[in-house]
Amino acid sequence: MQKNEKFIALFEIPPAIAPYVAVFAGPEEIDLIVAMNGKIRSTEDVSRLLDISTDQAEALLERAYRRHFVHREVQGKKVGYIFDHVDATGKPVRYIPAKFYDRLDELAMYGNWDAIPAEVREEITAWWLNEYAEKIAPVVENIKKDPDTYQQIKQKDFLLLEEALAQVEAADFHAVVNCDCRSSTQGCSRMVEACIRLDDGARYTVERGLGRRVTKDECKQIVLATDRDGLMHIGTRQTPGHGLFGFCNCCTCCCFPLRASAVLDSDRIYPRVHYLARRNLDLCTHCGLCVKRCQYGAFHSDGSRVQIKGKRRKAVVFDALKCYGCGICMTGCPAGCIDMVALPEA
Repeated sequence: MQKNEKFIALFEIPPAIAPYVAVFAGPEEIDLIVAMNGKIRSTEDVSRLLDISTDQAEALLERAYRRHFVHREVQGKKVGYIFDHVDATGKPVRYIPAKFYDRLDELAMYGNWDAIPAEVREEITAWWLNEYAEKIAPVVENIKKDPDTYQQIKQKDFLLLEEALAQVEAADFHAVVNCDCRSSTQGCSRMVEACIRLDDGARYTVERGLGRRVTKDECKQIVLATDRDGLMHIGTRQTPGHGLFGFCNCCTCCCFPLRASAVLDSDRIYPRVHYLARRNLDLCTHCGLCVKRCQYGAFHSDGSRVQIKGKRRKAVVFDALKCYGCGICMTGCPAGCIDMVALPEA
C-alpha cells in the first residue's frame, strides 16, 4: 500500500476529501501517522520509527498535537490538557494518533478550509454533523431519561445572556475561539470568532492552538457583541461540584447542537429549554425587531396591522409553542416589553 493510501486509511479520511490530503496534512504529519500505525507511541518510539533525534520527535509531536493529528495520553488516559511532557509522577506523556474527525476543528476554523471545493466542503460538513450526532447520541439518551442528572456534555442548555455573563465572571481563565460550525457551514454572516472557553476549557483550547486568551472584561464584551449579533448562548448550566468549560454562541442555520437535536429527536431536551418569553402588549410598539432576531419564528407577522401612536404597523404575533427561551428577543427589544419566565423543572 502506498504511503498516502495508508495515511488515508489510518486517519479515516472520507472518500470525498481524500483527493485534498495536501490541503490539511503536510509530509511530516503523513509520515508520523503512518509510522505510528494506529498505536499509542512515546517520543522515543517516534524518534526510533522516523530515525530522527528525540528533540526533533518532541517538536514534531508538539506541532502535530496543536494541529490535531495526535492526542496526549497520561497513565492510560487521554488527557484534556497538560502543560508539561511528564505527569505529576514523572511518567512520560505518550501520544494517541487522531482521526480526520478530530482534525476538522482546526482545519475549518484556522486552516485552508476554503481551498477545498464548495461541494466537497458541503458533503464533509454533512458527514461531520452525522458523526457528531452519533458520538453524542448515548449521552443525549441519558438526558432524555433524566434531564436533571449531570451529564458530561457541552451545549446542554439554552442560557440567557445574564447566565452566560455570570459564567464569564466566575471563571479565572478566558479564551475565545472561532465557531467550528459557522466556519465549516458558512450558512450566515454572523460573528465567527464567537465561542467562549473558560477555565479548563480555555486552557485546553489555548494549548491546542485554537483561539486566543482574553481578559475577563474582553470576554464579556465579546459575549455582548454576539448577543447584539443575534446569536443564542448555549452551554451547560453551572452545576455544584463541576467546573466550567465555556459556551457557544449559536445560530440555527449553522450550529451542530441545534441541528443535531432534530437528528436525535431531542427537541427542547438537548439543548434543554429553561425559559419562555413573555410579552407586555401594553408596552409593545410592534417595531418588528424581535421578528428579525427570533430564529424560531416565535415572534412573527401574520399580515394584520395595528395602530401605534398614529402609525399603522405590521402586527407582531407571539407563538409560545415555538419559543426556545434563548432570550435574544428580550435583549434586543428597545421597548423593554419582553421578559423571560422560568419553566417548571421536570
